Amino acid sequence: MVEKKKAFLYLHIAVFLFGFTAILGDLIKVNFISIVWWRGILTTLSLAIIINLKTFFKILSPKIILQQMLIGAFLAIHWLFFYGSIKVSNPTMALIALSSSSLITAILEPVIIKGYRWRRVDIILGILIIPGFLLIFYNSDTIQQKGLWLGLIGTVLGVIFSILNKKWLIVGQEFKLTFIQMFTVFVVISIIFILFSGTSGLFQFEMIKGYDWAYMSMFVLVCTVLSYYLYLKSMKHINAFDVSVAFNMEPIYGIIMAALLLQDYKNISVLVYTGMVYITILVFLDIYLKFKKH
Repeated sequence: MVEKKKAFLYLHIAVFLFGFTAILGDLIKVNFISIVWWRGILTTLSLAIIINLKTFFKILSPKIILQQMLIGAFLAIHWLFFYGSIKVSNPTMALIALSSSSLITAILEPVIIKGYRWRRVDIILGILIIPGFLLIFYNSDTIQQKGLWLGLIGTVLGVIFSILNKKWLIVGQEFKLTFIQMFTVFVVISIIFILFSGTSGLFQFEMIKGYDWAYMSMFVLVCTVLSYYLYLKSMKHINAFDVSVAFNMEPIYGIIMAALLLQDYKNISVLVYTGMVYITILVFLDIYLKFKKH
């Protein structure tokens, strides 16, 4: 029982830290594509110190490596849209979009993983969430609307990333798989820089300077490497259902921090927050129904 309580503590600390990445993404004064590049390369280098690269190819086959590279590609594009949403509007709009991830997962999971079936309640909740987003959309300004759309696209890509991670997970090799994914993020973003840097200022590489190094160090070491370590540590003692419930708290933690630390509420309509509360209620209703069945 003590180990399980510790596991829950580790898990919620990890989820809180994952939610904090939206705040750091707003604070770091480089463009969204540079944030993703720096996060990818610095996390890759950090994990290279932790894992044993000598036995890397002995354990993982070329097929597994290619699967993880595909997951890493989805992660890279997900981060581009997520941090693009933050830079275009604010963290709150990106996190409101992220709050729909559990319901989007319920719809997409049966498409990607054989054996999973749609539940009628998932379809109903998926339809019911639409008025919440319409309320948010029509009570936001043009910039916030753009941020919401980018966030929703990023959320769909993030859901696909999570489902594939679940489908191709190898227990005991999580850090090695994450290393491949992060290295792929670095490669994908580097290719985008090469192909599009001359076409738009949005794709220009930007160097981190001054205090941004402190924010980026926290981003990588605390909110990526440490949070992932705590997440993996917690998985030994709690089941997948409890993990999914905890991750529904990520956007809520993030929105509260955005209000307290960045004062996002000053630029956002009360009706937008009303729509957010409506979506949150649907998410927790989904949790309750699954808990009751579980």
